[in-house]
Amino acid sequence: MISPFQIIVLLLIFASLIITSLVLASKNEIRFNFLVWSLIILFVPFLGSISYLIKHYTSSKTNTNNLAS
Repeated sequence: MISPFQIIVLLLIFASLIITSLVLASKNEIRFNFLVWSLIILFVPFLGSISYLIKHYTSSKTNTNNLAS
C-alpha cells in the first residue's frame, strides 16, 4: 500500500516537472510556441512535460553545435 509520504513525494516530483517545463518553455519559446507548449503541458501534464524536456535538451545541443562551428 502506498503511504501518504510516498504520495506527497510523487506529487512534489510531478509538480516540479511541470514547473520546470513551463519555466524552460517561457524562456526559450516565442509567444505562439509558448502558448502551444504551455497548453500541452497543462492539459497532458506528464507526457507534455517529458516531451518538452526532451525537445529542449535535444534542440539546445544542436544549437550550441551550430554556434560553435
